Amino acid sequence: MTAIIGISAAQLSEQVPNTISRNGTFVGGDYISVVAKSGAAPFVIPVTDTNLVTTFVNQIDGLILSGGQDVSPSLYGSEPTAKLGHTSHARDIFELALLQEALAQKKPILAICRGAQLLNIALGGTLHQDTSYMERANLSHMQEETATTATHPVQITETSRLFKMLGNTAQVNSFHHQAIDVLGAGLHVSATAPDGVIEAIEKPGAPFVIGVQWHPELIAETDIGMQRLFQEFIKSAEHSAIKQFYNAAPINFKKRATLR
Repeated sequence: MTAIIGISAAQLSEQVPNTISRNGTFVGGDYISVVAKSGAAPFVIPVTDTNLVTTFVNQIDGLILSGGQDVSPSLYGSEPTAKLGHTSHARDIFELALLQEALAQKKPILAICRGAQLLNIALGGTLHQDTSYMERANLSHMQEETATTATHPVQITETSRLFKMLGNTAQVNSFHHQAIDVLGAGLHVSATAPDGVIEAIEKPGAPFVIGVQWHPELIAETDIGMQRLFQEFIKSAEHSAIKQFYNAAPINFKKRATLR
């Protein structure tokens, strides 16, 4: 059974030159290609009315929360600081509702960069609005190298689910200046950078709820460990699809009996 993977999208609000489009929905092509190469069907979820989140989550077997702009500190009761970047209130509210519904339906979740930060907030955690004050001279969390280049190591907790996929260390790319501060309820830290920044979190006991601060979709082409991360996520989504099918099967059989 082919799993359907929902991928949360960003909004493009600027006019595209010489076109009739004044706004749009955007998902990086690497998210789509890595899902397809892992044997699942990518399904882009636009920022829209929060009343539709249940419909969206009903249709998918797993959710990828994609990266993007900063998350507003208003979501965790803080005031913006001078180094807070661009935020999107509409995206924050929609994705938070989408995430909460996916958690409620126990659908597998892979939260990437901004997505990991939002996962932490959804469970009551907070963020550092900027990490530059804690960065070492030889470790930048907003790298200048190409996106497909891994630039720093992370140390992975041996008791974590991530450890089974990546081992005790991994080399990752890095494009963030916000980071997890207070950990959300029920979450465990599963990876950290050499400077102490939290790089991955997960929710023990859930089918698959993992958040990573790096962008595995950009380095999966050449990194076997990142390929395994997506494969395990897709495998969990396939189990979710099969479970959903069999839970619905008795209803289908009743309908067939009625028709006869």
